[in-house]
Amino acid sequence: MTAPAGSIAARARGRDNNFNLVRLCAAGLVLLSHSWSLSGTPGEPFERFAGFSFGHLGVDVFFVVSGFLVTGSLLSRGSLPSFLRARSLRIFPALVASAFGTALVVGPLVTTLPVSRYFAAWDTWRYALQNSTTWPWGVRWVLPGVYEHLPSHAVNGALWSLPWELTMYSMLAVLGALALGARPVLARAGLHAAIVGLAVAATLGHGLNEAFAFSQRFEVVQGLRLVALFFSAASFTLFRDRVPLSPVLFLASLALLFGSLAVKGAALALYPVTLSYAVVWLALVPGGVLRLYNRLGDYSYGFYLWQFPIQQWIMLRRPATSQPELLLLSLPAALALAVASWHLVEAPALALKDPASGAPARAGRSPG
Repeated sequence: MTAPAGSIAARARGRDNNFNLVRLCAAGLVLLSHSWSLSGTPGEPFERFAGFSFGHLGVDVFFVVSGFLVTGSLLSRGSLPSFLRARSLRIFPALVASAFGTALVVGPLVTTLPVSRYFAAWDTWRYALQNSTTWPWGVRWVLPGVYEHLPSHAVNGALWSLPWELTMYSMLAVLGALALGARPVLARAGLHAAIVGLAVAATLGHGLNEAFAFSQRFEVVQGLRLVALFFSAASFTLFRDRVPLSPVLFLASLALLFGSLAVKGAALALYPVTLSYAVVWLALVPGGVLRLYNRLGDYSYGFYLWQFPIQQWIMLRRPATSQPELLLLSLPAALALAVASWHLVEAPALALKDPASGAPARAGRSPG
């Protein structure tokens, strides 16, 4: 059956899209944001406007992209073991390399402890092991004697979003198990209803909590927003045949998005769906020279994993580094490690996702 022209489904075929570039830009927003906080420079402009940082906006974009692509992966594979294998190969190899790389390479170079004591400390190995998964036990933030005199002692503060990402995958996997198992409990329509229901419930909860401040706990505020974003984007995947991608709707979504951020309160119930539509439009509609990025690779994940430790290293060596200097010094180093992570770790792991096909991981493929 042919998808309606101009719909999400009509444009979302194959891998010729901007998802890799959108993710890279989102990771760039995180780097930009941390260049303020880690250099001790106040006054991030987006935080003054929206009440949260460029970094949180970048993470939100990641969750939109994940919700859209990962839900599509579950539905297209139709098999829970295949889905879990694909997710594990996308997330864990690079995460393990990052966790052990920071603990066993970066840590010994910057710790204030004698190296023998550093390696003998259980906390060194606990950091590497715990941060190789982050779920369900959370993130280990510090290494013995590492960055202890900096404003932030965290070795890799960007890891906070990984347990949330894996929680979304787990929620989706549970729904998949109910719908795709040998004896399905949910019909396909029931699976769709559950995903949309999660999106609606979290979105309303997010708006009400922002309006009435029922809870200011980080877990509640972030949890409601991230669940709303992930499953709103997942809903666009479900109804991709019916949702048009038009410039008018894109501009309307941007107007409502920035309007909700300006007004705040209950208006923020509009944030998840408008951000989701805007991100999906940017990933699928613009073409031309932007698509050339797909010839390189999906460097966004490695870029995200390595940028925080690099910025901390710079601040340790040059404590007076300003926000612009930190951004300019850390950007090329983080990109270099991202390229290495993709070609040495991530792409070879992705080649194992569907071993029966014998198809290697290709630059520019969208995880799915």
